[in-house]
Amino acid sequence: MKKTMCFLISLTLALAVGAASCTEENKNSALEGWEKLGREETPDDGNGDSSTTPPDDGDNGNGEETKWFLTRGVICGWEDVQDPETLDYIDIAKNHGLNSFSIYGAPRSSSTWKNFMADCDEAGIAIEFQEHMMYFLLPRSLFSTHPEYFRMNSQGVRVDDANGCPSSEEALRIVKGKAAQLGESYKPTNHKYYFWMDDGGDICYCPNCRQLSASDQALIFENATIEGLKEIDPEAKLAHLSYAGTTDAPKSVTPHEDIFLEFAPFWRSWKAPLVDTWTSGANGMTHAKYLRALHDNLEVFPSETAQVLEYWMDDSMWSGWDKTNLQRVPWSLDIFKKDIDTYAGYGIRHMTCYTAYVGPAYVEKFGFPDFLVEYADYLSNYKKK
Repeated sequence: MKKTMCFLISLTLALAVGAASCTEENKNSALEGWEKLGREETPDDGNGDSSTTPPDDGDNGNGEETKWFLTRGVICGWEDVQDPETLDYIDIAKNHGLNSFSIYGAPRSSSTWKNFMADCDEAGIAIEFQEHMMYFLLPRSLFSTHPEYFRMNSQGVRVDDANGCPSSEEALRIVKGKAAQLGESYKPTNHKYYFWMDDGGDICYCPNCRQLSASDQALIFENATIEGLKEIDPEAKLAHLSYAGTTDAPKSVTPHEDIFLEFAPFWRSWKAPLVDTWTSGANGMTHAKYLRALHDNLEVFPSETAQVLEYWMDDSMWSGWDKTNLQRVPWSLDIFKKDIDTYAGYGIRHMTCYTAYVGPAYVEKFGFPDFLVEYADYLSNYKKK
């Protein structure tokens, strides 16, 4: 998409819609499904070592610096990648250009996992860990003695259900310390960390926080988190997840210079491309509102580091987060290509997508997922229009 087209879309949206927002409709089933995925593995206590030697960020003679999409990744479960005889993710990555895996639920202290990481390193594939982590950054066990660390609900009662109180300096100190601890255990090979806020968690409504949006409250915790990560990894970068309640751009809080945007349009429709602006998703969230939210976020976060997290290939979503109810991924190459043009038009050069439940069981039921190859090939060979 040409810059002029991007400008016209942004101008149209600015006149037509307000800032993006999420409603409560259909919220629980989807977010609770993602919460189950995020809890399949309890984080290590920081004593384990899941890291390997980071791949060189240079060109290495393979043309990476000339590609538009510098990150071409997938997020999936260990069950999806552990049987290469049935579905070889590493082989697909090597032959078709994927260069980033985020794997949840892996047995990260096992030799099998360490061998998998070594194979990824040899193939030039970065390993990341994208998970909801606030529950562990601010342990719920502290609530009984320090309820002031935790959020106040809209009825004025402190609760320990999710997230916390970003106005509590002591809570921020704990988050910073836990970030360093968890960072040692969840150390990526490309210095990119993803310690997301609790999935579906509400904001704090205490007198000091109630005027702050969900995105602002998240960013306060993220600023503390990146400071902790810097203690163990001076090159650390941390994602600000623009998703569900944090879709809108922050307005009152300035991000640390090493926090990057991760834009995840979870409530969009996958029956039409994002450029069909008045298409509505599951809860009435229009594509117009999502594109306006993306535009506004890119006023806060730099486009050169911004990343998109999409769901085109996410069979956990299509299957209702039920492994016994696998559904065929409703992949549309045409919609995917149009969406890629849209994102590239905003200057975005980092792309990831869930492929949860696209593993051996999927192959046995539906055959080889050709969309994985189409996704990888198109991103790897993409030429910005």
